Amino acid sequence: MEKMLNIVLFGPPGAGKGTQSENLINKYGLVHLSTGDILRSEIKNGSELGRKAKEIMERGELVGDDIVIGMIESKIDDNINAKGFIFDGFPRTTAQAVALDDLLQKKGTGISGMLALEVNDEELVKRLLLRGQDSGRPDDRDENVIRRRIAVYNSETLVVKKFYNEQGKFHSINGIGTKEGIFKLLVDRITFLIAETDLTALETDLEHLDLTIKDFDVANDIAPELLLEIDAIKRAEAEEEEETREKRKQAKSKKPVAKVVKVVKKAAPAKKKNTKSAPKKVAAKKKSAKAPGKKTPKKPIKKSPVKKAAAKKPVKKQVVKAKAKKAVAKKPVKKVQAKAKKAVKKRK
Repeated sequence: MEKMLNIVLFGPPGAGKGTQSENLINKYGLVHLSTGDILRSEIKNGSELGRKAKEIMERGELVGDDIVIGMIESKIDDNINAKGFIFDGFPRTTAQAVALDDLLQKKGTGISGMLALEVNDEELVKRLLLRGQDSGRPDDRDENVIRRRIAVYNSETLVVKKFYNEQGKFHSINGIGTKEGIFKLLVDRITFLIAETDLTALETDLEHLDLTIKDFDVANDIAPELLLEIDAIKRAEAEEEEETREKRKQAKSKKPVAKVVKVVKKAAPAKKKNTKSAPKKVAAKKKSAKAPGKKTPKKPIKKSPVKKAAAKKPVKKQVVKAKAKKAVAKKPVKKVQAKAKKAVKKRK
C-alpha cells in the first residue's frame, strides 16, 4: 500500500462522529469504517452475526474483538487502493488498538492520528435522546442504557486515549459547537498531521541518506587497506609463480646430465676389457666432441670389439712365431744330446 491518511475519529456516543466522518470522507476521499454501521447492516440482514450483535448492543455492551477485527480486515482488503480510512468508534479498548496496529502494519500502513471529540455527559444524553426520536434506535430511547454506554466509554476507552497519547498520536477536539466550526477544527488538525507525516517521512529519508553517506565514508576509509591486502596477495601469487617456473627450469636442466652419466657408465666396462685399445677410444671421443649438440653415438661402442679382434691377431701370430722359435731352438739341443750320447758310447 501507498502512504495513507488513517484517522481514528474518537468520542463517546452522541459526540457527532458520524456527521463529521462524512464531511472528512468527502474532503479527503477516505473510506469510512464504522463498526456500528456494519453491525447494524448485519442486524438488518438477520445474519447470525447480526443476531449476536443485536443482543450485545441492546445490553449496552461492546461487541467481541474477534468479530470486529475480522470485519475491518475484510473491509480494508476490499479497498486496497484507498487514500486512507476513517475508523469511526473503533478501537474502543487497548486490545483492539493493538490488534488494529498489527493489522495495519501487516498491510503496510498505520494510524496517522487519533482525533477525539470531547463532549460532557449531560450534553451527550440530550443528543442521544433526540436522535432516538428520529432514528427509532432502541438504545437511544432509554436514558439508563445511554448512561451505561457513556460510563463504559469513559472507563474502558480512556486507556485507548492513553495508548495513542504515548505514541504522540492523540489530539483532543472540542465537540461542542456548530457542525461547521467543529469540522474546521478537525481539518486544521488533519492538515497538521499530514505535514507532520511528510516531515517524518522526510526525516526518515534524510536518516537513510545520512546512513548511506556514512557507509560510503566508512567504505572509503576501508578501501585503502583492502587495496593493500589485495596488492600483497597479488605479489605473493606472482612470487609463487616465479618460484614454480624456476623449479621447472632446474628440473629440465638436470635431465641431460643424467643421460651423460648413463653413457659414461655404459662405456666404462669397455675400457677395462682392453687397455691397449684405450688410446683409440680417446681419439674417438675427441672426434665426437668436435660435433657440438650431438649425443654420444653408440656405433663406436659396437665397432670396438671388431677393432679388439684385429688388434689381437698380431699377438697370436707373435705367440705362434715365438713357439716356433722355441721349437727351432730345442731341436739343436736334442741333436747335441744325441751326438753326446753316441760319443760316450764310442769311448766306452
